[in-house]
Parts: sequence; C-alpha cells; structure tokens
Amino acid sequence: MQIYFVRHGQTQYNLEQRFQGGRVDSPLLTSGIRGAQQAGAYLADVHFARVYSSPQKRALDTAAYITAANRWHPQIKLAPNLREMDFGDWDGQLEKDVQPQAQLEIVVHHPDQYRPELAGGGESYPQFVARITQAVHAAVAEVGVDSTRPLLIVSHGLVTTMSIKALLGVSIADIRKPLVINGQELPTVGYGIVDNDSLTVVETLDNRHFEIKTWNETGYLKPAKS
Repeated sequence: MQIYFVRHGQTQYNLEQRFQGGRVDSPLLTSGIRGAQQAGAYLADVHFARVYSSPQKRALDTAAYITAANRWHPQIKLAPNLREMDFGDWDGQLEKDVQPQAQLEIVVHHPDQYRPELAGGGESYPQFVARITQAVHAAVAEVGVDSTRPLLIVSHGLVTTMSIKALLGVSIADIRKPLVINGQELPTVGYGIVDNDSLTVVETLDNRHFEIKTWNETGYLKPAKS
C-alpha cells in the first residue's frame, strides 16, 4: 500500500521562525490556505482508503481543504499521536530567544544529544519518534497492507519528515540530516524538513519495510496572481 504524507500549510509562526510544536497553534496564512487548496486539487482524483490528521488546527484545516476538493469527500479521522513534537516552554517562542541557546544548537544538529529537561521540557527525540511511527504503523494496520487504495496522513514538518526517516531505518543521530538516496541528497526546506503543503509518498508491503516513491513534491503549488 501507499501512504501519502502532506505537511500543513504555512502559518505565521513558520514565517516568524517560532517553535510551533505540540502545545501551540498558529492559523494558516492566506498562502497556507492556498497551498492546501492546491494540494487538494492535485489529489482530487485519488480515492483514499482513509484520511488521518493531527488534531492540531493547522493540520486539521489543511486536511479539510484537501478532502473538500476530493471527489469522494472522505471523512477525516483524528490521530492524537500525529501531534507535532512537544517542545515544552519553548513552544511559541522565537528560535533566537529560547534559552539555553546551546540546547537549540543541539536540537537541530545533534538530536541524539538533546535533553529536553535542560531546555523547555517536552519530549526527547526517541519518545517523539516512537510515538509518531506507532501512529503510522497503526494507520497502515487499520487499513491493511493489501489495500489498493492509499491512505493520507496530514500532519507537521517534524512528524512527516521524521516518521518517514525512522521508518526507513535512519538513526536518531542522523534524523535531522537530509536524506541521501542512491547517492543523491533529497531537497528540504532546511534541517532536513519537508516544505509546507508538500506531498511525500511512501510504499510498504508488510508494514515493516518502507520505500520512498515521491519526496517533498511541491510542483503543484503556484504563487498568487499579482
């Protein structure tokens, strides 16, 4: 079966470079709504077996725009384990303002060394990765690996990127680095994360082994007309 992953549309916190984890939400910007609608138009003829979304509003709104454009108008099932990574008191703060800055350097460059108790609290990377990969495995099991129809997961930058990397066997130490497949570095928006409103497609035949079929596709996203 194939799993379609879509990251939510752009928010004000994205623009301001604030931590936007599991405890906070920033509404979709006009550009984020437009991107979600364009993603929906691109996926309009895909007959999904099921649609799962993070319960956070930015992801759920994105999922709603996508399903509204889909010819089958599928229902959205909330999956609490698809919430974004919990950064504790750092959530909502500007990245440049969080303390201690040494932990900020670690959180983006040395995830295996990150200690949330020395930062804003929240989740460690192992805790986060275990939670989100469990959510993906559960979704696949619920639909069934023999399904000829794909499932759709709408969530967040870290959830999307790190669940896929972990399912591919990437270690926590390397989970923030860009993916390299067949000697080619796959494009990201920064720190190894996929773009807003992007589509990544992964395939599995047994819910244990996973293969990327499409990575960080944004070709359907068009700028607003001036």
